[in-house]
Amino acid sequence: MDYTVGRDELGRYFAEFSMGQEAIGRWLSEELGSDLPSLEQLLETIAGLQQRQLRDYRLDGREFRLELDREEARIRAHSLDHDADGFDLEDLDYYDEELEAGCGLDDFNDVLVAWRELIAG
Repeated sequence: MDYTVGRDELGRYFAEFSMGQEAIGRWLSEELGSDLPSLEQLLETIAGLQQRQLRDYRLDGREFRLELDREEARIRAHSLDHDADGFDLEDLDYYDEELEAGCGLDDFNDVLVAWRELIAG
């Protein structure tokens, strides 16, 4: 999984991910942002999953839902759960790639550690 985290010219944090993983970057930038306590809680939750103390975890944000289990992390926009009245959903499949993504739990943990280094920095 290829990604870049950093600060833009206005000092805002950003995360850019490779094609098919864009939702992870949006979730980091828009949902988690610079909330260090929430980030630390997520890292503790991942440790609990890896140590088999937890089976799964779900966090509903403003625009996205994060779901974790012992193997995988998934991010999905709430908007995908609503019917698009009057639209042909097949024509919107391309845009769904920016609204949904998944990766292995270890990779997601590495992303969160990199994000923590950036925002705590």
